[in-house]
Amino acid sequence: MENTLRIGWASADITPDRPVYLAGQMYVRVSKFVHDPITASALVMDNGDQQAVFVSMDTVAVPDFLTAEIRRRLAKRKGPAPDKVSLCATHTHTSSRFSVVGNETLARYMGSDRLETPEAPENILCGEEGRQYLSDRIECLIMDAWENRREGSAGTAEDYAVVGFNRRPVFGNGDHESARMYGDCSRTDFLRFEGSTDPTVTMLYTWDEAGTLTGAAVAVPCPAQVMELHSFISADYWHYARNHIRERLGNIHILPLCGAAGDQNPLDLVRISKDNHEELLRWSAQEEEVFRNLDMTGTCEAIGERIAEAVVRGYRTALGRKGSRPVLEHRIVHKELPLRTVGEEEYREAEQIIRDFRGRFTEGKRMGITDQLKLYGPVGIAERYALQQKSRTFPAELHILRLQDSVFVTHPFELFTEYGLRIRAGCRARNVFHIQLCNGYADYLPTRAAIAGGSYSSEPASTYVGPEGGDLLAALLIEEANRLFGR
Repeated sequence: MENTLRIGWASADITPDRPVYLAGQMYVRVSKFVHDPITASALVMDNGDQQAVFVSMDTVAVPDFLTAEIRRRLAKRKGPAPDKVSLCATHTHTSSRFSVVGNETLARYMGSDRLETPEAPENILCGEEGRQYLSDRIECLIMDAWENRREGSAGTAEDYAVVGFNRRPVFGNGDHESARMYGDCSRTDFLRFEGSTDPTVTMLYTWDEAGTLTGAAVAVPCPAQVMELHSFISADYWHYARNHIRERLGNIHILPLCGAAGDQNPLDLVRISKDNHEELLRWSAQEEEVFRNLDMTGTCEAIGERIAEAVVRGYRTALGRKGSRPVLEHRIVHKELPLRTVGEEEYREAEQIIRDFRGRFTEGKRMGITDQLKLYGPVGIAERYALQQKSRTFPAELHILRLQDSVFVTHPFELFTEYGLRIRAGCRARNVFHIQLCNGYADYLPTRAAIAGGSYSSEPASTYVGPEGGDLLAALLIEEANRLFGR
């Protein structure tokens, strides 16, 4: 007989009361106000023999420093096993990494004295102070969830909600085709979208001993990017989804999870292209704040309602599947995936471009954002060339968790949806919780079609691992997940 499951929840507001550098766009932004709060939630599952902790944050990614710092702190406390803790992000583009101070990578190549930087208030929260701010709150959150453990039961379900749309339209005339992230679909040479979409919503529900619903983990394969491009703090559509879920199911804890969504966004480009020709060009340029012709709040409200409707339907299904002694097994795999490399000629061309730009700008003549963005690709190639001199592989920490007839799989990439569908299809579990952007940030992992199509999210500067690694990752996660089911 399996041990009784103990479940702990905690939620916290992590909204800073001071300005921060926002993350998620290529140009540097400083927050001007709080549109809606950003939060973090933690779920602990423990049966005495096995345990798992999931922490979800309203951030664009898990900051590079955070996973190691939290595990270091937990090693000194009487709490969960540090390596069984997984941190992940909803990928909202109106939040902060807290530690970042401007474009630090470009400054290494150009010198910070050559770069124009946005005016930042003296009390901006960043650097070491920002790291402490976030680390303190996440540490307390995890310990609160651990100490809140009580015997309870859990059940899972899957349903559907239209949230994500492919964001890589393909253009061409028959002889040549190319993709462009956020391309204008009203162009006469628009052909199709490059990849798939996935409307699946996967849900875990928990109840206390009295049978009262305590929380829900909700996995949606789409980043939180309705509000992107602006200079305020927001949890994006998850703020509205949480509100709508709680209106229907009570004031429960909610753990939002982002599934495989590297080529997804929550806006229908076919529809918005009709009224945003100029805006889409500026959106793709990533040089400034762009006010698109769409009702962002209304869109987030509608997405939140659709997610909540799926969660309510899933709740009815999960009621018939809940159990207090589910099988709980947690495996951790460290895998070296092939690093996507660049050639000597490509590197030499990039270095020449960087040298040319360095010669054009001085402390008295600083580089503006338009020119800074022109160096994104060349600097990315130079960074990759330096990295591949040290190693030709890229390390990935993967977690595979079985909970009765469902499985959770995690990785640190923005994984294109094709791989996510492949993983869902290959896993024998009834429900597959796919969690990307987990325990670090490893950039996009594109498909072969995306590499051929080009554009941001498939170029070397925005990818560490290519399709060969994507194939290996998908196959490994499927194999490890099925192994937990004795297959």
